[in-house]
Amino acid sequence: MKITSFHIEASTYCNARCPGCPRNIRGYNLKNFVHQTHLSPKRYTEIRQKYLDLERVRINGGLGDPMMNPYIYEIVTISNCETQITTNGSIGTRKTFEQLAAHKVQIEFSIDGLEDTNHLYRQDVPWNNIMDRVKWFINAGGEAYWKWVPFKHNHHQLADAKAMAKDLGFKDFYTNEQQRDDFPALDKYGNLSHWIEPHDRPSVNTKQIDSKAMIQQMATLTRFMPETGKMFSIDSCEHLQGEVYITAKGEVTPCCYHGTNIGDRVSVPVEKFDQLQKTWNTNNCDPTCANSCGKLINVMR
Repeated sequence: MKITSFHIEASTYCNARCPGCPRNIRGYNLKNFVHQTHLSPKRYTEIRQKYLDLERVRINGGLGDPMMNPYIYEIVTISNCETQITTNGSIGTRKTFEQLAAHKVQIEFSIDGLEDTNHLYRQDVPWNNIMDRVKWFINAGGEAYWKWVPFKHNHHQLADAKAMAKDLGFKDFYTNEQQRDDFPALDKYGNLSHWIEPHDRPSVNTKQIDSKAMIQQMATLTRFMPETGKMFSIDSCEHLQGEVYITAKGEVTPCCYHGTNIGDRVSVPVEKFDQLQKTWNTNNCDPTCANSCGKLINVMR
């Protein structure tokens, strides 16, 4: 199979405490399975040299923000192809953002609210930091996109956000509709701060929800995908479309579901990579893939 696309986890470090992120417990403590590291230019060069048909790179994967990697510009230059970076937009130097703009990198800014609401989900992400970097990048000629996750607390601001995006010079604004449940957000002391609620469902009486029990469940969660041990046919596999996922540790895996070690999810070892390719090409998943494939779980629902 010809590999034409990379999905890259440039770093597992992040300055944000988003309560929906699997790297932490509802925005509080970092989970013990998160090994914090950066993808090194040396290791990425070794991987890049093996894939000569590369056409596109998207750097938005895993458990961290790409802009935390101090070598992010080097990684972009090593890729030497169409590249998109997704970031919360609050970190990185002016020089780096201007370099990325000059290199024709597209940047997708994940901004889920305005000044008075973005921090409710993007915890520890200062609004002024975002606006500075948006302006640095756009004013340097960069192509910027605004990605917005709608919640109950920000849905009323959607029209104003679209107008702001136009005024700032964003190329496009779009929402990222995701299936989400009500869940608590914790402060840095581990106490309940507020609730995050979907925008498209009736309000839930959060006083009737045992937030302490939910938090404890998140703290002890080890199983992310059920083991099945069966062979499945699936037609939405990203790898079957010519993409591989590269972890911050420098591992090459079929996709982000396997590259992200969440709890005791079954992962695909690097040494089995070539063997698994035979089953991916036939559109019949090897049990190792089936056991941790998020695409498959969505199909089975």
